[in-house]
Amino acid sequence: MTEKLAMAENMLMEARADVVHADQKATMILAALGLGFGAVLGGQLSAGWDSGKLTPLGHNIWWTGVVLAVLAVSCAVMAVWPRYFLDKAPPHGMTYWGHAAAFENAEHLQAALEKQAVSNMARASDQLFLISRLVLKKYRYVRAALILASAAGLLLGLAAVVIR
Repeated sequence: MTEKLAMAENMLMEARADVVHADQKATMILAALGLGFGAVLGGQLSAGWDSGKLTPLGHNIWWTGVVLAVLAVSCAVMAVWPRYFLDKAPPHGMTYWGHAAAFENAEHLQAALEKQAVSNMARASDQLFLISRLVLKKYRYVRAALILASAAGLLLGLAAVVIR
């Protein structure tokens, strides 16, 4: 194994670990938002608090916070949304499971593998490219979810506590 191939494979291993970390972060955001939605819904259903009693400004702030919270959930869901590409004729040869899954049966896959001449470096670099792009996309959604959830929390808290 060459030094460059080893480096590419190490980077690929780190990128795969980051996929897991991004998914864990998004899952934690979803859990926290689920608790928040549950608390608000519980307060509304118990008649202990009614957002309809807010001032017009408070009402607008409240609903803006709700919209931001829903957008935060959407971003967190997009971070953990499974992404894959099925392509039985990729330009660089089969390099990941999505290429293999595109075949109708094992015999067609085996025939394609026997014809294929992809080096370990080409495979590692293709995988590294695809997975690092995936990690970047996941972290962007996680960041957006955190920003939106923070803004939603501030607005909902402001409407519920300060502007009555």
